[in-house]
Order: sequence, then C-alpha cells, then structure tokens
Amino acid sequence: MLQFVIGALIFILIAIAIIVLVIINFTYKGIRQLRKTAEDQFELNQKRKEQKERNPFGDDYFKSSDIPRNQQKSQQKTEKNTARRTTTSSGVTIIDEREPDKKIFSHDDGEYVEFEEVGN
Repeated sequence: MLQFVIGALIFILIAIAIIVLVIINFTYKGIRQLRKTAEDQFELNQKRKEQKERNPFGDDYFKSSDIPRNQQKSQQKTEKNTARRTTTSSGVTIIDEREPDKKIFSHDDGEYVEFEEVGN
C-alpha cells in the first residue's frame, strides 16, 4: 500500500512538472513574439525618423502636390502674374517665379501630346 501511495505521488509530481513546463513554454513563445513585434515597430519608427531627417525642406515642401488638379488650375489662374511662395516648417522659403502656363516641351516637339484624363 505504501508503494502505491509513493508511486501515485511521484506520478502526480511528474504530471504537475509537465504542465508547468508546457505553461512556461507557451509563455516564453508569447513573450518572444511580443518582443519581435516591438523591435519591428521600433525599427519602422527609426526608418521613418531617418527619412524625415533626410528631407531638408520639411513635411510641407510637397504640399502643393496634394491639392486636386482642378484646384491647382484655379490657383494658377489667380496667381498668373505673381510669384508663388512656400515657406517650410524649417524656415526655408521657396519662390517659384515661373509662368504657370509655360510648358516643358514646345508644341512642335513630336513627343509632346496634350491629353485629359477621363474618369469612368
């Protein structure tokens, strides 16, 4: 009878040890996954920060490209004879004194074709 009780206690201790090891294994894998996710997010944020630092003109340098095309044309008509000025967040002032209607290619250039996009 004593051997049965000792055997049962040993079996119970082994079962408890296996359950604890399984719990530790799942916890370790979860922590490792969280750490990898945090490191990936940190690297992504670092790359974004480096890209912003490489842009010497600031975030608002290309803001005119975000304006829809029909609004750009109306702005160009009102600013036809005036210079366009853009001041960036870092204090750089960009002055564009080009004529808005001036084309890069001349009309007699065979490769230049005027077109208009038509939506579906």
